This record gives sequence, C-alpha cells and structure tokens, in this order.
Amino acid sequence: MRTRLFTTTCLAALLGVSLANGIAQAQTSNDAMKKTDTMKSDTMKSGTMSKDGMKADCMHKAGMEKDSMKKSDMMKACDAMT
Repeated sequence: MRTRLFTTTCLAALLGVSLANGIAQAQTSNDAMKKTDTMKSDTMKSGTMSKDGMKADCMHKAGMEKDSMKKSDMMKACDAMT
C-alpha cells in the first residue's frame, strides 16, 4: 500500500514539474514574439519606412542583382532617392 502511495505521489510531482516547465517555456516564447513586434515598430515609422531605410533597402536589392548593367541602373535610382 505504501509503495502505491509513494509511486502515485512521485508521478503527481513529476507531472506538476513537467507542466510548470511547459508553461515557463510557453511564456518565454510569447515574450520573444512581443519583442519582435516592438522591434518592427522601431524600424518603421507609422507604417512607412523612413527615407534612409528605403534607400538602404534599395541599395541592398541593387547589390544582390547579378546583371551589372541592371545593377548600375538600380544604384543610380537609389542615389536619386535622396
């Protein structure tokens, strides 16, 4: 009888620890999601990118272009954004 009570108690404690760990992990991942949303609002200004951000994005896209003529044209267009 004591063995059965001991086993039940141990299983209940293990289940409690497991649930507490799962809740803690869920809370941590939820906090990370909130931080990501906050970071987005810092880089965006009321739904539109700043001119510097748009120019940097344009330069990045131009840098990724493989065709050198098209790349040159894109760089000129990015410089004209100022």
